[in-house]
Amino acid sequence: MAETGRIVAVDYGRARIGVAVCDALGISTKPLGFIPRKSDEQAARTLAALLRQERAVHVVIGLPLHAHGDAGENVAWVRAFTACLARYCSLPITEVDERHSSQEAEAALRAEGRWPAKPGEVDAKAAAILLRRYLDGER
Repeated sequence: MAETGRIVAVDYGRARIGVAVCDALGISTKPLGFIPRKSDEQAARTLAALLRQERAVHVVIGLPLHAHGDAGENVAWVRAFTACLARYCSLPITEVDERHSSQEAEAALRAEGRWPAKPGEVDAKAAAILLRRYLDGER
């Protein structure tokens, strides 16, 4: 059974970190925006504050696997950020396969007539896609 409470999804990027949230029942998701990434420490502190503000109970973070599902160099960056975030919040953090989420986000924004996208829109939309994947897999 899925937990009750707001879950926040994170699409980690070297320049921007997309963020999305679901409602307390885990039914709807919405992009929240993005956090500019200057360093993992700064981004983790900012994200931890956002998690408190949103009353999150869980964090989902995208794991950038290669096309065949194996881990590459980018996975190490995400896991380093996850470890940094864990120093600022005690919420459970779950990794979710993020393959093709940015392409899906771009396609969705085009379909919504919101292309070209503003900086960070693709990142936030990709986070919402990750969150939807997580929620659908939990049910």
